[in-house]
Amino acid sequence: MKEVLLTLLNAVIMVAVPIATGAFCGFLKKKSAEVQAKTANTVVNSYVREITDAVATAVTFTSQTYVDGLKKDGIFSLDSQTAALNLAIETARDILSKESIAFIERAYGDVKEYLTTRIEAEVHDQKNGYTKLIASN
Repeated sequence: MKEVLLTLLNAVIMVAVPIATGAFCGFLKKKSAEVQAKTANTVVNSYVREITDAVATAVTFTSQTYVDGLKKDGIFSLDSQTAALNLAIETARDILSKESIAFIERAYGDVKEYLTTRIEAEVHDQKNGYTKLIASN
C-alpha cells in the first residue's frame, strides 16, 4: 500500500511540477510586461509634466517681462505678438531637458510647431484663468 501511494504521489508530482512551472513562468512574463508598461507610462508622464510646466513658465515669463509692458504702453502689435511667441518658444526650449525635446521630436515631430501650439493654448488658458492639473502616478 505504501508503495502504491508513493508511486501515485510521484506521478502527481511529475504532472504537477511542469504545469506549475509553466503557470509561474506565464505569471512572471505578465508581471514583467506590466512593470515595463508602467515604467514607460511613468517616463512619458514625467515628460508631459515637464513640458506642461516649461510652457506655462515660458508664457508667464514672456507675459511679465515683455507683453505686459507693451500692452501698458499701447504698442502691442502683430510684430510684437510674433516676437513674444518666439521668446516664449525659446524660453520653453531652454527650460526643457534634452530628453523631453527628444520625446517631442519622436512623438510629435517638429519641436517649434509643437511648442507653438502648446504656448498658444497656454496663453488662452492663462487669459481665461484656467489652470492645468496633471495627474501623477
